[in-house]
Amino acid sequence: MEIRPIEMRDIEQFLNLLLTLEANSKDDLYEEQALNISNTESLLSSVLQNAKRQIFVAIEQERMMGYISLLGNHNEMTAHRANVSLGVLQTDQQNSIGRNLLNAAIHWAEGNRIHRLELSIRDDFEEEIELYTALGFKKEGERIDALFIDGEYRNEIYLYRLIN
Repeated sequence: MEIRPIEMRDIEQFLNLLLTLEANSKDDLYEEQALNISNTESLLSSVLQNAKRQIFVAIEQERMMGYISLLGNHNEMTAHRANVSLGVLQTDQQNSIGRNLLNAAIHWAEGNRIHRLELSIRDDFEEEIELYTALGFKKEGERIDALFIDGEYRNEIYLYRLIN
């Protein structure tokens, strides 16, 4: 398994990964923006041109199996933090891939003056929450009935991890 920063040559494979993750999810992961080559190219361009942003991909046998994005900014008050988004195909190695991607993100944060990683996650994603907490993320809070999925309200958990 290779974990590496995304490159422009990965556009089509990354888009296919995002489309597969969305198709296999009960959530509308990318409802704010249509998934297509143009939007994916714009996203990758903004990531590659911004030192406070990064996307790592997991490649196995030339197939993209997952990604982790870290989105920070240059605002003086919030430049020390990055929002984390993790997506991994459902396989027997899903937890291992997620762990490797998270470790790459933590290592990147250490070298890029990021002090805080943060994310939000559905409260019923128990395996994913366990993975995050195993790697040092802590629960910061919970938004009650913040999500409406399949006719039911769900809570949203906020997690963070401080980097040395």
